[in-house]
Amino acid sequence: MPPRPSNALTRAAQEFKVLTGERGMRPDSPQAARKTGPKLQWHGRVYENFRNDQLDAVPHEVTQNGGDKSILRRNQFGFNVAGPVLLPHLIRDPNNTFAMISYEGVRERISRASLLTIPTSPERSGDFSQTVDQAGLPLSIYDPATTALNPGYDPAQPTSTGNLQYIRTPFPGNRIPVSRLAPSIQQALELYPQPNTKIGPFFQNNYFVNSPQMDTADGFIFKLDHPFEKRHRITSTTNISNGFLGSAKYFPNLASPTPPDQNFTTRRSQLDYVFTASAKTVYSASMIALSTVTSAGDASQALYPRYDLGNYLSMGYPYPQSRNVRNTFEADASVSRRQGKHSLRLSFQGDGYQVNSFNPAYPSGDLQFSAGLTSLPGIIDTGLPFASFLLGLPQYGERTITSSPSYFRNSYLSLSGTDKYELFKDLTISIGLNLSRRTPRAEKYNRQSAIDPAVIDPSVGLGGALVFAGVNGIPRGIRPANFDADPNLGIAWNPFGHANTVVRAGFSRQHQFIPIYNGQWATQGFNARQTFVSTNTELSPALNLNNGIPPLGTPLPDLSPSAIDNGVADFMDLSGREPVYQSASLSVERELPFSLMLSAGFTYNGGRD
Repeated sequence: MPPRPSNALTRAAQEFKVLTGERGMRPDSPQAARKTGPKLQWHGRVYENFRNDQLDAVPHEVTQNGGDKSILRRNQFGFNVAGPVLLPHLIRDPNNTFAMISYEGVRERISRASLLTIPTSPERSGDFSQTVDQAGLPLSIYDPATTALNPGYDPAQPTSTGNLQYIRTPFPGNRIPVSRLAPSIQQALELYPQPNTKIGPFFQNNYFVNSPQMDTADGFIFKLDHPFEKRHRITSTTNISNGFLGSAKYFPNLASPTPPDQNFTTRRSQLDYVFTASAKTVYSASMIALSTVTSAGDASQALYPRYDLGNYLSMGYPYPQSRNVRNTFEADASVSRRQGKHSLRLSFQGDGYQVNSFNPAYPSGDLQFSAGLTSLPGIIDTGLPFASFLLGLPQYGERTITSSPSYFRNSYLSLSGTDKYELFKDLTISIGLNLSRRTPRAEKYNRQSAIDPAVIDPSVGLGGALVFAGVNGIPRGIRPANFDADPNLGIAWNPFGHANTVVRAGFSRQHQFIPIYNGQWATQGFNARQTFVSTNTELSPALNLNNGIPPLGTPLPDLSPSAIDNGVADFMDLSGREPVYQSASLSVERELPFSLMLSAGFTYNGGRD
């Protein structure tokens, strides 16, 4: 059975219930029972905790780089009130209905200091005459356009400066001519900052940034308890929270290689009902609705590619724009009954899950550069990734084309029963069985696909073709639904009636959901992932940015079985297997004098799939 979603606000509400009970603020408080007249009154508190950089010393790394402050402003504040609810003609008894309202907010602005390495001003214009390697020796930059086979190469000997397989000429004066600099790269460099400090040797650690990170959060809890007709009680709890995370930026523009700003919202409502039919029988039911929304970035950030520059700070960030919504709906019902030596419980659970995801990873491209194309092939400590970048020659490129969001769905149903049977005074046996049905992940509009090894790809005549949900007999969830029966057994025994010795044994088996993750995995054919890979990173680029990134060859959606040929495939297990865990344990405990406990035992845990 999957666990219920945890929630810190719910735990806080329970803690508040305990505290208000201890202070005589609830109908069942001992202090309230001793009072006369109206027994309960509204109570509450207001609080504020703060931190401020005016109370702190300035960190050394800030003063070392000429700064005189490091921002740290944090305020954590809130209130809570609780008491009886009185409504004319409806609720007149102050001891009958109880309400609680709680709020907490956080406002934080804190500096994050970073010391990084970026290209020097001459390097940005293609001048590497002062560039050195890790040992401080001049670093040569070679022209990839001059690459040629060395007729004197001896393949029986290792490659060295005296035995080169390929020859290549350095740029004159170790400077790349302006005419060879890629125009698109020069445009991208307009958003790349200049060095602003000199900390490390050989032009390293030449960029210092002390940028603020911002965090805001607001959370509310509303709770209402109402008993009626003595044996019935309804409890309603609603949690609302909003948050914002503004990451510390390395650059003050959309080229910063830091996560985009994120917004969070959570809405959770729970309704519980308990009916105490008798001292031996209790019925209960609950309903939960939970929704979380996470959004990041904006359309402008999605227009800038990500550039991986090897030993220099990169530019751009993957997933520059995303929006993910997770909805959970849960209904539970149970009945517990004590019948003679039996303690019986029968319960039902039904869950529905939704994940709506728009998550393009590299909408404008992910371009990775290495030293290989500007090196002397086969010789280390030559060439530089940034020089390859200026030429517009990446070793790897990728771009994602996301045509639409994905709306994933799955569900869970279970019926479980347990019987705790006191066979003898010193021997108790517990046995249970959980019957469940789990549906696979389905997409609302059938925009889902997978590689089926049993289907022939007509373009190559081999097994391993792309199949699509709802097409040619493929089910909406691609995989079949799972029906499972999971038993559990427990034994507790006091040997020979000795209360200070207990032997316990147990066994359980549990099948697990394959969860729905954020992202648009296994939607190929509806979304595309272009990849460009160099056949040899020292001899040829993955693509030439002077010609731009080639357009996608086939318009989307592409529902052909060959749509993912020559690409990276998302593989889904179509067999219906699912994770299953088993555990068994055996232990003996013995109480010794002086409140000591001696315990020995064995535990087994295992799983598969």
